[in-house]
Amino acid sequence: MLSRASIFVLAVALAVTLSLSLMARSLHDSNEKRLLRQQVSAAAAVLSAAIPNVQTPLSSGAVLAEATNSDSRAFRNLMTPLAAGAPFVSASIWPAHARDPRPLVVVGSAPELAGRPEAERAKFLAQTTGKKVVSVLDLLGQSPRRLGYAFAAGPTARFVVYAEAALPENRRAAVDSNSAFADLDYAIYLGSTANVDHLLAASAAKPQLTGRTAEDGVPFGDTTLLLVMTPRRELGGDLMLRLPWLIGGVGTAIALAAALMTERLVRRRAHAEELARQNARLFSEQRSVAQTLQHSLLPEERPEFPGLDLAVRYVPGVDGVDIGGDWYDVIGVADGKVIIVVGDVSGRGLRAATAMASLRYAIRAYVAQGDPPVTVLFKLTNLINVVRDGHFATVLCGLVDVAGHSVIFANAGHPNPLLIDGATAEFVSTKVGPPVGVKAATSYAEVSVKVPANGTLLAYTDGLFERRGETPDVGLARLRGAAIGYDSLDQLLDGMLRALTPDGCDDDTAILAVKWLT
Repeated sequence: MLSRASIFVLAVALAVTLSLSLMARSLHDSNEKRLLRQQVSAAAAVLSAAIPNVQTPLSSGAVLAEATNSDSRAFRNLMTPLAAGAPFVSASIWPAHARDPRPLVVVGSAPELAGRPEAERAKFLAQTTGKKVVSVLDLLGQSPRRLGYAFAAGPTARFVVYAEAALPENRRAAVDSNSAFADLDYAIYLGSTANVDHLLAASAAKPQLTGRTAEDGVPFGDTTLLLVMTPRRELGGDLMLRLPWLIGGVGTAIALAAALMTERLVRRRAHAEELARQNARLFSEQRSVAQTLQHSLLPEERPEFPGLDLAVRYVPGVDGVDIGGDWYDVIGVADGKVIIVVGDVSGRGLRAATAMASLRYAIRAYVAQGDPPVTVLFKLTNLINVVRDGHFATVLCGLVDVAGHSVIFANAGHPNPLLIDGATAEFVSTKVGPPVGVKAATSYAEVSVKVPANGTLLAYTDGLFERRGETPDVGLARLRGAAIGYDSLDQLLDGMLRALTPDGCDDDTAILAVKWLT
């Protein structure tokens, strides 16, 4: 018969072993839930980053339709590349407030909306003009399965731009084996509930995911995308699953308990370091997605124009993973002239990037109509409103006369450009008006600047010179001093970035340099 001391020691050892086993089980469950939530949040961020690919072309098309009175040629030029299967199979212009609306212009296949009842079509198009986001139409019950998207350029718009995207008939979309989400199954639903009738795509044959699941809602136009995910295997590894049994099996021996506890602590530390590396990798992937999306909204190639040398740089900020609203653009116009644009939308994130893309495509549409810089800025004041949208934008727009060695500038709250002539550099004095979106129907004044032979104009956003804790004048003086002594535009921009941002930029930075070759 065991003594009281033995019974006490045995009872304590069993209690400790049982407690450790239960703690390990609880830690495993908590760890699995946390890792699953992290994966779902990362996947939702990737899904959110792709949404502007739907809204941006529609908003550009809506602006173009209003500006050209639904001109079919202009609309086809804009939407034909986008209605060839990705992202849309059909794009069209509709009257906004007709009793029996019919498409005015159709690009791609015939829209399924045209087959809907008259009252349903009229109601859907009329409601679209009152929304600031894309209206989503559920066509999942059709064959082939589709989603419809509609957008109008404000509550007084005369036209609605409508597009349809095709979805896989079998609702299956597998995850790549080398993806960061290869160990999970997912299902994406239209709306805020996991209704199988509203399933868009899933990686599993049975979309009703069971077991440990997590979900996240992603704003999608005037509705929501519900992302549901479940792990295919243990996200934290098999060791965390088996640890309670290991502790229970070996914890009965007091001598081995200390060794097992030490091993457990060592492995827990290694596991924590692995989780830290995984989190760092996920952060890097999200930042890469943001940077890729940002660059996709900027010109893909450096344009070339006779008599000019051009160089551009875009440097994302070092803080966070959100994309920004800085951009540049160069547009050729008639008579050997060129429009240059540098702008900066306030704030960061997808809404700022969406506003930036809308402004950039709108400027291209206005330039295509032959509008000068002052008219372009005036028209932009109707597209963005800081009270309504939460953003405003500074924009510098210039009409370059290559042969005449001159530039006509119009400025909406943007830093003045820098004129470099050999060993000297001076800021161009423009008539700075209020930023776009601060005050509606604002008039802007133009300033004509003569550029000497072989002179260089440098336009930039405030991320190049503004620093925390100092006034803008200090940063501008530093920028001016760093712009002297370079032989080529690429050397100029690279040298200025090294001198002004040795540790990276806190804010996004866009730079455009224009040099006359004669």
